[in-house]
Amino acid sequence: MGTTAKRAQARRLYGKGIWMRVKNPETLKTLRVMKGLTQGDLALMVRCTQQTISLLETGKMTTLSAALAGALAKKLGTPWESLFTLHESIAMPVVESGAYKTNQKVSA
Repeated sequence: MGTTAKRAQARRLYGKGIWMRVKNPETLKTLRVMKGLTQGDLALMVRCTQQTISLLETGKMTTLSAALAGALAKKLGTPWESLFTLHESIAMPVVESGAYKTNQKVSA
């Protein structure tokens, strides 16, 4: 099975997480202010909290969901690619085997 097929199978079995990373927090604030919006206004428009907007604008929160990133970009009137970078992760199951438990010795 090739790498592409393995990735596709993993996505089907375990799901995938898509998230965004903020490119430049200051750009978010600049665009919001140019639109004449407060953090609270923007938060209401994209269905999040004012604190989330504040954390994104100050760089204390660097990742967010693709849905929130898309909503922010739409309300700020800019393509999401100019504000965020796309990331994808595949969730893998945790194996709970006696041989893999912490501090457990395996006898031969």
